[in-house]
Amino acid sequence: MASLHYLTVQDVLWINLQVTKKVHRFDYARLEEAAFYQYAYGESNTLLKQAARFVGGFMKMQPFEAGNEGTTLVACLAFLEINGYAVTANPDQLSTWSARAAKGCEESMIAEIAVADEKAHHTLVPDIRGAVQRILERYTDSLDMPRNPSAA
Repeated sequence: MASLHYLTVQDVLWINLQVTKKVHRFDYARLEEAAFYQYAYGESNTLLKQAARFVGGFMKMQPFEAGNEGTTLVACLAFLEINGYAVTANPDQLSTWSARAAKGCEESMIAEIAVADEKAHHTLVPDIRGAVQRILERYTDSLDMPRNPSAA
């Protein structure tokens, strides 16, 4: 497997802005730790396992005052896409999946919504913004969920 691409803290900040259409306060240390959940110890080449860890860790950290669930979902899907996976879930399935993932995400759950894309071109510099925009276009309705219960 080629080396994996990762989202930066700045990418995740931008994703939160795209999801919520607003700049929100955040805890930088929590955001940095949430973004770090993409990585694995040792060899970092277990994409589905790392994506599941990313979802679970980000949901646990809740770094933003609003939009954590939507940001987590879009960031995870972008992480998969920039690493050669195609998201196969339909919008209704993704809403249900997201609610389940908030309670704990396993590698098998990632396999339910994405598959390796033989046609994907693994570039040296991933198109993160393009991936996020495609995800938002397809799943906007799935993002219509409570952004953060504590901010309501």
